[in-house]
Amino acid sequence: MQVYQDLTPPTSVTYSVIAQFISAASPNLIVLRASKVLQIFDFVMHESQAIENFGTAEQEERVTESDENFIGDIGIEHAVTRHQTKLVLRAEYELHGFATGLEKVRTTSDLSRDFLLISFETAKVSLLAWDDALNGVNTVSLHYYEKHGVTALINADNTENTTILRADVSGSCACLKFGKDLFAFLPFKPYDDEDIFSVATTNGFSEHKKTFYPSFLVRAARLDEDISDVIDAIFLYEYREPTLAILYQPKRTWTGLIEQQRDTVSFIVVALDLVQRASTSILSVRSLPYDIVSALALPPPIGGTLLFGANELVHVDNSGRTVGVAVNSAAFEASAFDFVDRSFLELRLEGTKGTHLQDNFVLLFLGTGEMYLAEFAMEGRAVEGIELHHVEMSDKILDTAASTVRVVPGRKKIFVGSENGDSVLISWRKSGDHIIADKTESNASATVVKSKEYEDEDEDLYGVSESGNAENGIQGSGLYGDETLSEDAYKQFVFSVHDTITNYGPLVDLAVGSVEHGGSDYRAQTGASSKLEVVAARGSSSHSGGLSIFRRSISASVVASFNFPDCQALWTVKAKNRNTKSIDTEQVDKYLIISKTDESLLFDISEQFDEVKNSEFDPKAPTVAVGSILDGTRVVQICQTEIRVYDSDMQIAQMLPIPEDDDDSELQIVSASFGERELLVLLHNGRGLTYIGDEETLELVEVEIFDAITKFAAGCIATMPKTYFSTREPNGTKTRKRKRNYDQSISHSSGVSAEADVVALMVTSHGDLQIYRLTDNKLIYSVSHMDGLPPFIESPRLPKPLQRPGPSRRKSSAGIVPHAHLSEKENRIVEVLYTPLGDAVDKRNYLLLRTENNDVAVYEPFVAVEKDGTSSFKLRKVPKMTITRFHGEAANHDALSDSPKENQKPSDTEDGKDNVKLQRMIALPDVNGFAAVFISIRGSHDTETQVGIPQQESYWILKTAKSVPKMVPSASRETWFLSPFNSLTVDRGFISVSAKGTVRICTLPTDFAYDGTWPAKKVSIEDDVHAITYHQARSMYIVSASKQVPFSFKEDSEERDSEAREPEFPAMVDQGSLILVSPKSWIPVDTYEFEAAEVALVVKAVRLQVSENSNVRRQYVAVGTGVFFGEDLPAKGYVYIFEIIEVVPEPGKPENNHKLKLIVKEDARGVVSTLCDVNGYLLAAQGQKVMVRALREDNSFLPVAFMDMNLYVSEAKSIKNMILMGDVMKSVWFVGFSEEPYKMQLFGKDLQRIEIVAAEFVVDGTVLHFVVADAKRKIHILQYDPEDPRSLSGQRLIRKSEFFTGHHIESFVMVPKSQLANSLTANSHPVVESNGTAPSMARKDQYLAIGCTRSGSIAAVLPVSESKYRRLVSVQQQLADKIDHVAGLNPRMYRTLSATADLNGAATRAVLDGNLILKLESLSLERQMEVFERAGKGSESEIRQHLIELDKALSYM
Repeated sequence: MQVYQDLTPPTSVTYSVIAQFISAASPNLIVLRASKVLQIFDFVMHESQAIENFGTAEQEERVTESDENFIGDIGIEHAVTRHQTKLVLRAEYELHGFATGLEKVRTTSDLSRDFLLISFETAKVSLLAWDDALNGVNTVSLHYYEKHGVTALINADNTENTTILRADVSGSCACLKFGKDLFAFLPFKPYDDEDIFSVATTNGFSEHKKTFYPSFLVRAARLDEDISDVIDAIFLYEYREPTLAILYQPKRTWTGLIEQQRDTVSFIVVALDLVQRASTSILSVRSLPYDIVSALALPPPIGGTLLFGANELVHVDNSGRTVGVAVNSAAFEASAFDFVDRSFLELRLEGTKGTHLQDNFVLLFLGTGEMYLAEFAMEGRAVEGIELHHVEMSDKILDTAASTVRVVPGRKKIFVGSENGDSVLISWRKSGDHIIADKTESNASATVVKSKEYEDEDEDLYGVSESGNAENGIQGSGLYGDETLSEDAYKQFVFSVHDTITNYGPLVDLAVGSVEHGGSDYRAQTGASSKLEVVAARGSSSHSGGLSIFRRSISASVVASFNFPDCQALWTVKAKNRNTKSIDTEQVDKYLIISKTDESLLFDISEQFDEVKNSEFDPKAPTVAVGSILDGTRVVQICQTEIRVYDSDMQIAQMLPIPEDDDDSELQIVSASFGERELLVLLHNGRGLTYIGDEETLELVEVEIFDAITKFAAGCIATMPKTYFSTREPNGTKTRKRKRNYDQSISHSSGVSAEADVVALMVTSHGDLQIYRLTDNKLIYSVSHMDGLPPFIESPRLPKPLQRPGPSRRKSSAGIVPHAHLSEKENRIVEVLYTPLGDAVDKRNYLLLRTENNDVAVYEPFVAVEKDGTSSFKLRKVPKMTITRFHGEAANHDALSDSPKENQKPSDTEDGKDNVKLQRMIALPDVNGFAAVFISIRGSHDTETQVGIPQQESYWILKTAKSVPKMVPSASRETWFLSPFNSLTVDRGFISVSAKGTVRICTLPTDFAYDGTWPAKKVSIEDDVHAITYHQARSMYIVSASKQVPFSFKEDSEERDSEAREPEFPAMVDQGSLILVSPKSWIPVDTYEFEAAEVALVVKAVRLQVSENSNVRRQYVAVGTGVFFGEDLPAKGYVYIFEIIEVVPEPGKPENNHKLKLIVKEDARGVVSTLCDVNGYLLAAQGQKVMVRALREDNSFLPVAFMDMNLYVSEAKSIKNMILMGDVMKSVWFVGFSEEPYKMQLFGKDLQRIEIVAAEFVVDGTVLHFVVADAKRKIHILQYDPEDPRSLSGQRLIRKSEFFTGHHIESFVMVPKSQLANSLTANSHPVVESNGTAPSMARKDQYLAIGCTRSGSIAAVLPVSESKYRRLVSVQQQLADKIDHVAGLNPRMYRTLSATADLNGAATRAVLDGNLILKLESLSLERQMEVFERAGKGSESEIRQHLIELDKALSYM
């Protein structure tokens, strides 16, 4: 039994739309990542400072007269303020379906905002709307068409039957094309029209509230009898009724038949009558070029439709008149259409996308990533010609072809999404507007338009007129703008990049290697860096590939480290004299306070690291907390029994003793929280004390806020907008806008805004969340039963504090009935934190809660606008995919309780090195530009094995502008405490101490991005990348790459026709290379170039036996190549064996100390498609034959065994002497290899017709399974079991299960699976080997397969035992019903999509969905207990253990 899990999210963008979805005031960008993740972005203006060198006249123009400049020989340096539009993620949802389209519509149900339409490949369409009350999307309706007798056509194995979703530009209807020329039309209620559809009212809803009317299904032939084999369909502009343009091909042809049958594409425009369900043909154009594949509707003043072909552009206006442009010479050979000759451009238009820019200009994005402006010459309303102008740029805006292009209305912004490269947000302007636009959209990477000179100089397509400098572009006197633009109008366009959505795909191969550090960093990084990393080859058809590097945890960059025994905690504080205004001293930290077991130490770190001697700092007791208040003029030290206040020179300014209890017992402080001038301390008996700093006297004054009855378990000082709790009139839109502005002002300012309140967030011992306003000492908000961690919290504001409820079950304010088996005592909240999270672009405040069982919940506060216009404060739980609870904690609450009971001192309950209760959730306001939270999770001692080392994990909670808050493990697991650190030498870093007393001063790596669940970065190679492998002995990566070169025959080739003429449009072929890359610098160390048309298809690091007399094996690099001269010549290939040798490095380049040395080059007489090593021998698949070769001492390479295969071997993997081979059509074979005698023997094979893309072994003890990925985005689980009667004595492999992943998995690699730390023996504490092999904590009898996908994600297939499978399958079945089904999709049906009918008649067991199972952590604790009860009595501990094993399967990385 297996579990499938996406380790990282997909990064490719397949569809997008610009819509006023959340608010009517501003547009949103909605994208679909890999057709399965829906993301909603806001457009936010971001201001940044930069230094620019001005050297050109245009740049000097941008310097205003008031600016001061220093002119020298190197030009002008000027500090400029850039205002750029950035994308900020607002919401994210995982869809349980494979989306095929995304559009927007607007109906009478909400005239101010748009709805979203999403289509899926199973002929479903979902209508989504934004719900202000939930602060999320709401599924309005789901339309599905499987039961209309078209299921067989939908699931047919025909890739040309694509699903197309289109929405009418007027919003009157939407159209879904699916199956074999089937159209489904969904009419929407017109804006002001009456009920012309005459649909009866149902369920008591009145007709004026209906969003849509019943959809209907028609075949394409009913629209017009000539329509068949639809290519594309779009709705047109300038029509009153919905008008559909259909591109179709009634007669099929291909390149080899163009001499007999060409120009087979037709174009027709059909007017739709949605009431009568009828259509009328308006115009038809036939005999269009056969390679036209898509259409673009153009608004006025151009109008009509622009058709895209591989070699041409064709415009069809609304009267049927056509104008075509040939962009290369192949257009005239493939078509008889009357083109305007522009073949000198030599363009290839495959994969081209376009959008209307302004007036008579259309912006084109080619498949190579190049940009062209198409200028339409207009004569009145008629198009007379099309000219193309190249957009020259210093840096490519796009790396590869665009998948979606959307224009932001009214903002001169264009979003360009890509499946094979980064997606970008670009702006455009006219050069006449550059002074105005530069203040808002300045960017260094601006590009201008450059045109190639035409041969026909007499052809003049442009009139002459003056161009205006209006902000919205050139305006003319014509009806649709300037109809007679100047001759150089196209040169006025300037493009610049504002933001980027990074894509780490398409990933085509991957390898796992050790993390290397250059120079002297190795020793410093020990214990603070990840041990292993996943490096994937990023392929790209536009030859802009490279490497994508993923790490499971965050590896800090260590600046300095030293040992400090017995160090428990440390704090850094800023301190300044009230009368001193020194910029340097205000920005950097001045003091470092270290708390040991029985004393505290003070250090001055402003200039050097020196211990402070002449001060009144009290070193005799451990410190609970340290902070600065009153703008840094006072430093507060919190001890267990007193509060000490110091001035900037650490001289005592005030001492505040803790009052005694009613029974004269001594009270102790357990925690503290600091504000700008506020201080909150909690005592061990649950009492809270609040102090306010006087800005005149600089003294703390105690304020009575809390009553003597209420006992608190946790609390913090926070600053929250007044709009959260103020009473407002019903005016929803205005209230929401004000709230957002206030929240942003708080996040980005250091002081307290006038529109904000300082509050105390308190959690009572009964689990209630209470918010007290410190300005008037009132309780303004209260919600009960927060210890259940509900996913959504809404509560009315209460005029008085809540009373302690009785023992009976009570309805909580969070809308959840507490479970009978989850008492407040078992999972008390012990820590609360309200802090901003985000980067420099976007910071938002979040509420964080931690329970004594180490459950961590992150809540996003928001103001919800109800239907009546009123607003209320709510909290929404951020989905959690990381488990922070240790195994066994649920059953041992007393040992783990770090929230002492009433009247118990901390020393009575804390164990280990904690003598005081230290903060475990630490807010870092600015660590390398991030506002983050660090969490140290400490578990119980291992009572089972008595190892004596506490379980410990540490995590970072990070958020970027393009991600939601997520919890990422820290590579330094033993970090005990952490504090911000900002000095003259370390900018915005942090200082930490480990459980062993190691103090490190670190920074967050800036070369890694934290948008996904794993930190990742990209390395460019500038060539198309095909394969990668890791050489463990040399710690080097070997990459196969290729670049395109003009095709030519070799001089000695006998195949060349001497009379053949050179083509005017020459073909291109790939020339491969082998690149040696050092992981220390990620730059090429050595390169081996192959011959022209030869490409390395597979690269493997293999261990080969080098002698017949001994079993000595050495690691080599095996390469299989293919030589492709064209389809009319047979392909061949070679097998190469390389050795990586050490050489003397070049001066100044110590990493260049390795070279590739060629050992063997063997002619394979066929394409070498795959390689692997088998017991010291090399197996190579060449053509239809698989051959095993042996390497001898004299470097001879002799074949010893072979086997004939079916068609083309696409994959080969080995384990010991067993081999798994996959065929391009005939599924997989399981083969054995023996040495005495040499032979290959077929054990069993699968009889299904499956196109195998990747395959790997999955090992669970003595059970061996095969996981194979096909081209239909599915994985198959098979097993060799000769004892099963269905296997026919082992001749057939048993098919165990199928699973629809939604990704094209390209490669698998087998790695060991971790086990729980508390099941280790005393001599097997987790240790990672330095050579990158399996760590000693990894279970040797369990191996999983991790794979890479074309969508840029990393996935894993993990083995689970029978008992674990039974528990987890019960959890999965319940979660499939309990979680929210976004877009109305069923998780079960999604994973079993298009299952193979014949599974050998076996009662198969489904592969478990690991991502769905881990969503159990996002439920409330009460709902979790319900799942555990239904899974079986006493199953909670077992299920939590299984979830931890699933989440920590790769924890050794």
